[in-house]
Amino acid sequence: MLSKIYTIKENLYVNSLYIDKLGLSFNQFIVVSKDKNITIIETGFRKNFNELCKNMTFIGLLPENIENIIVPHFEADEMGAVPEILKVSNKKVNIYAHPICTFGLNDIFNTKAKPVKDNEIISIFEGCSLKFIHTKHVHQWDSLVVYWVEQKILFSSDLFIQGGEFTGINTNNCISEIVDSIKKDDYLPSHTHLVNALNKINENEIEIILPMHGSGLSDNIDFYIDSLKNLNFE
Repeated sequence: MLSKIYTIKENLYVNSLYIDKLGLSFNQFIVVSKDKNITIIETGFRKNFNELCKNMTFIGLLPENIENIIVPHFEADEMGAVPEILKVSNKKVNIYAHPICTFGLNDIFNTKAKPVKDNEIISIFEGCSLKFIHTKHVHQWDSLVVYWVEQKILFSSDLFIQGGEFTGINTNNCISEIVDSIKKDDYLPSHTHLVNALNKINENEIEIILPMHGSGLSDNIDFYIDSLKNLNFE
């Protein structure tokens, strides 16, 4: 199981681990400021952190410059490497998460994670304002997604996921792959909460969606949102 790192934009990278047995990729998103400080959205698994560090170093990024961690919910692939990041970083690391998630992080890892309010916007660095959107009971009760205001990018965690490897930003229609993933793995517990979350997400102008599993999406974002709102869970 080897991960690969991809350049999305000059200051945005995706590190992706593909697990063949699961037929699923696990993505970490790396946002870099002009002075090379790093924000990680989704930490990946703890056991894969050394490989993440190697991939970052390969493209000239220093793991010790990790300054911010964003945890979309309390699950191993989303927050498992938190203690490893705290070990290597020479920065004061900020950890942002849903209030329920921060309670767990602070208890298990003895951190001082900061709870974010629904629709709260935090300026991470110049040109990177992140909006935190609570998506309660969409996959987990402490779930949130993150919207990069200036770049119009949604880091959608376990929404809009597809099976298979990360292949970049897909401009093709992937709704069948997204629906297949939902029905195969049954990972969305409440259609009512899903619709509420999609309505909140749709208040933002989105050009790219980057899910935790699978490839990125662009074009026809409204179509994806409407399709999932009308999805029959039966």
